[in-house]
Amino acid sequence: MTRAPVRLGLLCLLGSLSCLKSDFPSADDPRWKCNEDFVCDPDENQVACPSDCVWSDATGEGPAAAVCDAQENWTFVSACLDTCGNGQEDEGETRETCPRDFPGPGCGDGVCAPSEDPARCPTECHAGSCGDGTCDLHENAAVCADDCEPDCGDGTCQAGEETTCPRDCEPCGDESCVCGDMECGPGESMTSCPQDCTEPTCGNGAKEGSEPCDDGNAVDTDACTNSCKAATCGDGIVWVGEEECDDGPENGPGKPCSASCESSSCGDGEVGPGEACDDGNDDDTDACVGCQMAECGDGKVWSGEETCDDGNTIDTDDCTNACEIADCGDGIVHEGAEECDDGNQNDTDSCSNLCAKPRRVIFVTNTMFQGDLDGLDGADLKCQAAAMAAQLTNAGTFKAWLSDAITWPAQRMDTSYQGRYILVDGTPIAENGWDDLTDGTLSHAIDQTELQTPVNTAPWTNVKADGTNAGTFLCNKWESPDGAFQGHYGLTSATDARWTDAKFTNSCNNAAPLYCIEDP
Repeated sequence: MTRAPVRLGLLCLLGSLSCLKSDFPSADDPRWKCNEDFVCDPDENQVACPSDCVWSDATGEGPAAAVCDAQENWTFVSACLDTCGNGQEDEGETRETCPRDFPGPGCGDGVCAPSEDPARCPTECHAGSCGDGTCDLHENAAVCADDCEPDCGDGTCQAGEETTCPRDCEPCGDESCVCGDMECGPGESMTSCPQDCTEPTCGNGAKEGSEPCDDGNAVDTDACTNSCKAATCGDGIVWVGEEECDDGPENGPGKPCSASCESSSCGDGEVGPGEACDDGNDDDTDACVGCQMAECGDGKVWSGEETCDDGNTIDTDDCTNACEIADCGDGIVHEGAEECDDGNQNDTDSCSNLCAKPRRVIFVTNTMFQGDLDGLDGADLKCQAAAMAAQLTNAGTFKAWLSDAITWPAQRMDTSYQGRYILVDGTPIAENGWDDLTDGTLSHAIDQTELQTPVNTAPWTNVKADGTNAGTFLCNKWESPDGAFQGHYGLTSATDARWTDAKFTNSCNNAAPLYCIEDP
């Protein structure tokens, strides 16, 4: 009993322990305790508790020297930390060096596992009731070979363990558990009791007869079903961890569950429910997009078939409803880019080959005239002279917006024109030809001269909004400057019918301008 103090001194000198000065408690110190549980706890030592703390030369050398066994502690074995045995995992401890503080098939879990070393784990593994025919929790084959088979305690109830291994097999108190009563009871099988069990019994944990398996549990979704058949794709049972689905005979192409028990999904290469196609790729430019057939309007450009696809039904934007890039000549007016699009190659009709409407200029003469205009022909010449002076295109085609008693604009001008009427600076007056000009409403007042100067005046007209004669006030056929005659006029500030028909007259000896319209 003198070895412990010597050992302590050596360890302290080697620096393996935390020593307080050079003093060590004596064996009768009240701090030392002995509970005789076959484990040398940190508060026990070899001197005070030799039954729990056993020193032998074997523990001080060889492979075992690096392991702090149940009957060793830090007071006399260098492999032991001062925390080993306190029931928790501390820094520096491992499952190999301090098995007492690690749960599982080792010291500390309260169960003597089949592979557990009784020498290291005497608390869990001891003879106890060895010889009673039952492999109890504190026994294994190494402690009590009479009671325990090598596999008792492995968690699987095997044939022959029904009554000898309560850790693996639930105890049976029924008389049918007795082998030889000619009744195949709980815990009995063809293997363990062939005289009682002549037919396979699914669920008894023993693989019998033609059973592929028998795991003895009630779980139908593991590798062995409750009918003792090996789980397989197509049996109608989803094998957890192995199958995504299993609809039995309903598995297959085009079904929610494939023949390989995988759930149908877009991109798996098989056409499933709700899918029109499935090419197994994520290419959105081929014939199958999102498992639906590619089509114009789906927002994906089908390579080789479409030049664009904006996914909307607007036919006048950059991409038409035919999934073609908007272009002059396609017959669709591209909003914001084209004025017109008649879909033909006739450059002389109402829409040019550049998808622009023809333009005809209308202005108010900068010069004022009395009623002696030399008739309609003289008025036309005055318009043409003004256009020439301003160097306007087609100056010789301008005509006065004027009528006498027998001739008016709707008779002598091009009423089939469908282009634009504009001011000299390009401001639109009427967008859609003669009909738009004569419908009683202008998009802008005709308030600009051939020199692009603004005016607010009352030109001679004697013309209604529809281009016909407005009455008899025409300065004696536009030949007289006599104040005894009156002339009908319009208003350059108006955009309604008053632009040409103000409903008032002016004395022919007063001066007024003319409306002049380009009319080839």
